[in-house]
Amino acid sequence: MKTLADHYFCSCLDYLEARGLASHEVLNAIEFNEYTNKQTQQLAPRISLNSYNTLLNYAKEALNEPLFGFKLGQQIRTADFGVLGYLIESSTNLASAITALLSYDRLVADIGQAKFEQHQTLAKVKWLADPQCSSDVILRNMTAWVSVVRQLLNPELSPSCVYFSKVYSSTEQQMLANWFNCPIKTNAQYNQIEFPTSYLTLPFKTDNMQINLVLKQMSEQQLSQFKSQQQLTGKINNILMAKNDLQKCTLIRTASALNMTPRTLQRRLKQEHKTFAALLEAERKRRLSLYINQYPLNTIAFMLGFNDQSSFNRAFKRWYNINPRDYIKNTL
Repeated sequence: MKTLADHYFCSCLDYLEARGLASHEVLNAIEFNEYTNKQTQQLAPRISLNSYNTLLNYAKEALNEPLFGFKLGQQIRTADFGVLGYLIESSTNLASAITALLSYDRLVADIGQAKFEQHQTLAKVKWLADPQCSSDVILRNMTAWVSVVRQLLNPELSPSCVYFSKVYSSTEQQMLANWFNCPIKTNAQYNQIEFPTSYLTLPFKTDNMQINLVLKQMSEQQLSQFKSQQQLTGKINNILMAKNDLQKCTLIRTASALNMTPRTLQRRLKQEHKTFAALLEAERKRRLSLYINQYPLNTIAFMLGFNDQSSFNRAFKRWYNINPRDYIKNTL
């Protein structure tokens, strides 16, 4: 199950309190039931992605803000990220902060995977969101990253371009462009922030090497504990999402990557009421939604790991009850 830390979830409630929505009323409205102690309404240490999606959707409607996740992301505090926030805050520069993010992002939310690319003059941070993440979850995540960097470096700092996998209206796109102060691309293959590589060496005002070292040790301990508790389903999803394409993503290879036999992997997945085939199919469908208007069908078939075009066509028709060519014609 995909989850996020209670403090990250509670930061949404804090924001709603400031907007006049009482936390207990909000939680009752979304029928929240993830407590360790129902009487004192003490939240569990990890909250499900489903509850997070429901909270953001409720807030969007209650406040009549179509881009609620964007508004929420602007109000982020480093403390909302817990130990990771303080680790980033005490980093030497943006490069070391991104390293911390890539290493320990799961401590805040195990709902996607961050990747970093550095080219000659341009750097990129990609976020591969879980298929269940709503538009507002993605908006908050991407906006919060830029907001934190501005707080720690320079409020006038802007990316070169920001990409969103979701689709927004022209008015919404303009609102995003005004705040990010750069071009906004929607319906993109990835959620991605591009910025000049020169930003990587800009020093943080809050740099503290000794505190950073202590926080890094704490993060390692917490991550080790989290990994030991993580379900096998989540580990396999992370492996699949990290692949550039899904060629050769087989049960045998995945079991080997997890240092277990295929039989053991199947048995443990059965305990979680899952199968490897179902997880692979879910990842194929997630990627298909990103690829369908970006690449030719034969390229998509290869990237999704099908052996031939006909196998891809049969799978597509099983998923959507229509063949891919007719689907594309109907959406144009």
